[in-house]
Amino acid sequence: MWFKQVQLFQLSSRFKHEASEINQRLEPFEFKACLPSMPSSMGWVSPIEEDNAPLTRGLNGCFMITLQIEDKILPASVVNQNLKEKIKQIELNEVRKVRQKEKLSFKEELIDTLLTRAFTRLTSLHAYIDTRNHWLVLNSISPAKTELFLSMFQKAFGECIEASEVVKPSALLTHWLKTQEYPQEFSIGKSCVLQDPAQQNRVVRCQQQDLFTSGVQTIFQEGFDVIQMELCWQDRIKFVIADDFSLRSVALAEDDIKEMTETYESKHERFDADLILMSESYTGMFKDLLETFKPQAMVAA
Repeated sequence: MWFKQVQLFQLSSRFKHEASEINQRLEPFEFKACLPSMPSSMGWVSPIEEDNAPLTRGLNGCFMITLQIEDKILPASVVNQNLKEKIKQIELNEVRKVRQKEKLSFKEELIDTLLTRAFTRLTSLHAYIDTRNHWLVLNSISPAKTELFLSMFQKAFGECIEASEVVKPSALLTHWLKTQEYPQEFSIGKSCVLQDPAQQNRVVRCQQQDLFTSGVQTIFQEGFDVIQMELCWQDRIKFVIADDFSLRSVALAEDDIKEMTETYESKHERFDADLILMSESYTGMFKDLLETFKPQAMVAA
């Protein structure tokens, strides 16, 4: 399993749980299937997708956890159509107008009835806890999903997430492109997104371009800043870093991809090998990113 979208959260130094304790903390919030009359349900499941398996699995101080979310699929158009037909039938049979308060009551009743027949959608959010560096690494950049995940994580472990001491990448990324000076741990890719901070609807997207050409440099003269840019860390991991410090389109170099596609005898061996490769690769990259985008870096720039 390779995280292609990443958010990094700083855990408190008080977070020192081992595998057995992590599992115990998650168990009270284990996933239970959504009741017929409920619109959604969420809880922790085994990251290796096996019945009765522990709710966490890890090696070398890194522990994978998985939040499963079940949502009933009930489009508003279906509810409204059924409500419209019900109101029409009442007005014909009773020769009267249905009041607004009645409509709201009928709508609630319809939703309760339709939920029992609705299809469900399962979503899995994966993350791993790095107890060596006190990090939580989440495989999602969706604000809504992130909020759900963090709320469940904090229910299990308490208030243990702290703000990372980093600056917004935009100023440094813009400086790198303007001056062609950037840390040797990174190389500049061929795509970026530029935005005019004075008029945020003015956006320029560059794809498959040399970002140091005069054409791109001219855009900076109009006051644009970089809000996303493709980077490569030590020729091993390509990614797009956004202004909220999230990473998108994360991809391994070919040699590491070959290692991830090797055949293993069991699902557990496959899982363990992938987790070790990913967590070890990310550890070096995160350390360099945190060092590069710490507040002192702005002063140096």
